[in-house]
Amino acid sequence: MKKKVLSLFLLLAVFSVFLSAEGQQESFPAKKVTIIVPWGLGGGVDVIARKVASYGEKYLGQPVIVENHTGGAGTIAMTDAIKASDDGYTMIVANGPLFSLTPHFQKVSYKLEDITPLIGMRSVEFVCLANPAVSGIDSMEALKEYAKDNVIKYATTGGPGNDGYTLLAVLFEKMGIEAKAVPFNGGLDAINALVGGHVDISIGSPPVYADYVKSGKLVSLGVFTPDSIKVEGLDVQPSFLSQGIDLEFTGLDYFAVRSSVAPEKQAVLTRYIKDVYADEEFKAFMNEMKMESYGIGAEELFAIIDAQSKDMTQYVDLIK
Repeated sequence: MKKKVLSLFLLLAVFSVFLSAEGQQESFPAKKVTIIVPWGLGGGVDVIARKVASYGEKYLGQPVIVENHTGGAGTIAMTDAIKASDDGYTMIVANGPLFSLTPHFQKVSYKLEDITPLIGMRSVEFVCLANPAVSGIDSMEALKEYAKDNVIKYATTGGPGNDGYTLLAVLFEKMGIEAKAVPFNGGLDAINALVGGHVDISIGSPPVYADYVKSGKLVSLGVFTPDSIKVEGLDVQPSFLSQGIDLEFTGLDYFAVRSSVAPEKQAVLTRYIKDVYADEEFKAFMNEMKMESYGIGAEELFAIIDAQSKDMTQYVDLIK
């Protein structure tokens, strides 16, 4: 009888260990999570991603870190993301042009089906900027006059295939202005080059350029969105469409993972980001940045990327 009881006890102990191990195996996340950012430190995407990461232990129960994998108009980061394990511990901040634009300019080792969008991060209102103290350019008319005797040097947030690079290239092509791109690895570097007088024109989004425009160091020449925009503390930013230039684009950044990541893990990561977006402190942070979180889902994101692909085809044909 004692042997039977002992055998039963040992069996229950083994079964308990098995259940415990199985529970630990299914627990997610059980270690830190990494967010890959394709662009440099200090840009809008980087700043927002790091703020989201700071809530890791509060809403995910584990630390979340950000790594900047810059270069190749975002292709280096995207390649690293799809080569990473599909265990759910690696996210990436992607955008539409990585799929709708970049493959037109360079060979890429990924396709849209390789990733699954989790949730939007932000929509991006790109603005064309000038430094009048250095170039004297303070309006579109002044830009045209300056271009009569000078080749415009413009800072972009990446090389060929990047959205900022393409938008400025198309703008100058449509205006008949000779211009030369100077690529940087992120929005902050591009703006700093303009502030320092190393380039004539740059492109930026509100979190990066707003304070410079408020202080008078930079001026906005136009916004690429279809409609003019109002940024708090600044004058209305006129769209290029309203200025008679047939050019429009609204950027979009979003969190994503490899498509092969288990759906239940995707759900955990999406819930985490939604919880961050709902946090009052995070909302205040975004408001201070003059931004709003853009928490749309995968289906809407795919639809926007598809629409962008059609628009970008005509722009690529114009500047290639």
